[in-house]
Amino acid sequence: MFSFFTESSPTFAQLIRQQVDLHPSITPQDAMKMCFQAAYGAEHLLTDIDKVRAYFIAEYEACKPTQEPISELIAPNVCRANLAAWKAHGHPWQLLFDLFVQSANTPMPDGDVHFHEYINAWQKLAGAGVLPFGKGEWDTFVSEYFAMCQGKPKAVHHSQQYRDAERPAYRVVVR
Repeated sequence: MFSFFTESSPTFAQLIRQQVDLHPSITPQDAMKMCFQAAYGAEHLLTDIDKVRAYFIAEYEACKPTQEPISELIAPNVCRANLAAWKAHGHPWQLLFDLFVQSANTPMPDGDVHFHEYINAWQKLAGAGVLPFGKGEWDTFVSEYFAMCQGKPKAVHHSQQYRDAERPAYRVVVR
């Protein structure tokens, strides 16, 4: 079989740097999406399982197989499973869909605490000048984000810049 997770657990700062290296078009909005997914998993995505399955199948069928990594860690126990790489490896879509559904139904303990820790990690790296955006841009986005969601974390979409450059097609899977 295969494993999404390695034995060693990288720090969140290491995972951020890896995401920046893999996806140089990342914006504060995409970073916030990563914070949300890392802290809460995919629980917000499952409301109508039949509709979710149909959307998954359509997206999977539209993917052209690639040699990208099959998964990218976004937290020590959460990864994004790449649909195109999954397809290239010949794994059945049903298996990934089932893993995604199980993951979405897996409670994420201390999500709020981790969410804020992840935001702070991005802020620290933005201040260190190692991201494609600076601390001011990050702080402005975070302030606008919390005003928009009235202090209660909500999922956001990837930025148009990221979608155009990266063509993301993945599902969030937890350990």
